[in-house]
Amino acid sequence: MRKIIIDTDCGVDDAIAIMIALTYEDDVDIKAITTVTGNTYVDQVTKNVLRILDFFDKKEIKVYKGASRPLINKLERGAKIHGEDGLGDIELKYSERKEEDLNAIDAIYKISKTEKFIDIITLGPLTNISIALNLYPDLKNYINVIYAMGGAIDVGNVTKFAEFNFYADPEAVQNVLDSKIPFKIVPWDGIVKNLFFETELKEVINENIPSGKLFHSLIKNPISYTERLIGMRTMSLPDPIAIACYLDESTIKQKKRGDLVMELGNNTLRGSSILIEGEDVEIILDIYKDRFLNILNRINNLKGGESI
Repeated sequence: MRKIIIDTDCGVDDAIAIMIALTYEDDVDIKAITTVTGNTYVDQVTKNVLRILDFFDKKEIKVYKGASRPLINKLERGAKIHGEDGLGDIELKYSERKEEDLNAIDAIYKISKTEKFIDIITLGPLTNISIALNLYPDLKNYINVIYAMGGAIDVGNVTKFAEFNFYADPEAVQNVLDSKIPFKIVPWDGIVKNLFFETELKEVINENIPSGKLFHSLIKNPISYTERLIGMRTMSLPDPIAIACYLDESTIKQKKRGDLVMELGNNTLRGSSILIEGEDVEIILDIYKDRFLNILNRINNLKGGESI
């Protein structure tokens, strides 16, 4: 069984990715969920993770709060897509639980060293991972792979050149690259090729069960945002696609190897992930959409949770 840490800035798509991960409890052991500022502030991110876990009665999964801001950048949030609370401002009960006393950075090190070989799935900026590698240089010896949703090879979503997670803290990304830990990324290029219409998602996820009601409540805000932007009720699912590629690599349709260098200058290219010749990074460029939808469909099997 694979042992994983999920590092998240829990917005709408992060929440859905966590839901997918919960359906694989026979295949993966979620040792921790660590939180980082990104889509919203880290305090709210932490509350969001606890809300999702409580809804599905997964209170045994420990949550650790991490970095409150990027290493250098000013804080960027995704309120237009994710709402003020990061979960589309839905009516979802807040947990009475709190995060663990240990902070996320120390938790990443302690858990990785204890478990020896751990996989880290990053769904937000890489700030926590970068700080942990700085404080604990031997951490790299205890990580099998870092599987990240982030980066842009040819097309970005924050700027023409940059994707949000890597743009939010490019110095952190460069630190992770420099560690030479095996690194796999799902950049924006593979995400934008696979948009999902609201009608399509209604066919896949049952609206009449608690997990389905939660799913469809979560996606309302990003679908409405996309409709205002391009006139179609559709959305991207970056973090669910990333975690699906990790959980079942048969989802991957196209990938390549190369090296990345982050643009760290204060110019229009800042936050870009520049592809150069090499073999250190596996870059996932496209997926089999039908296989992904089969994985997404597993959300219908999640039990627990009060109707919302």
